Amino acid sequence: MKMKKLILAMGLALALLSTACSGGGNTAPAPREVAAPTTDTAYCGTYQGTLPAADCPGIKTVLTIAADSTYTLSSQYIDRQAQPVVTSGVYHLKQGGKLIELVTPSSGEKTYYKIKDAKSIVMTDSAGIEPQGPTAKFYVLKR
Repeated sequence: MKMKKLILAMGLALALLSTACSGGGNTAPAPREVAAPTTDTAYCGTYQGTLPAADCPGIKTVLTIAADSTYTLSSQYIDRQAQPVVTSGVYHLKQGGKLIELVTPSSGEKTYYKIKDAKSIVMTDSAGIEPQGPTAKFYVLKR
């Protein structure tokens, strides 16, 4: 008899618990906010140039930005490396699509380029501030 009461009590508790957790009828999941895909891919393409370096003539740089939010970056220190170092990763658009944030998956390192016009981008800091002074023009990569 005790066993029947225990089973009945557990069944009642389970029924109450499942009713309380059901949310009162609205069982549809809450809509998720999804970022709209970027349709303007005019910035995609290959950019190249020689970035300044403190201890060599420069860093030959080739950056390819793809429409699928991935990039490939080739960097070669002039007079120091026989072959370029090639890294790949993902990028995100910041500041309303004006700043490209490159993310290296293996290290989490981030590099920033601002879209100047249809044919050039410039390396910046994380706030999108361009280099100033006489060497500023050397931070620009062109198509």
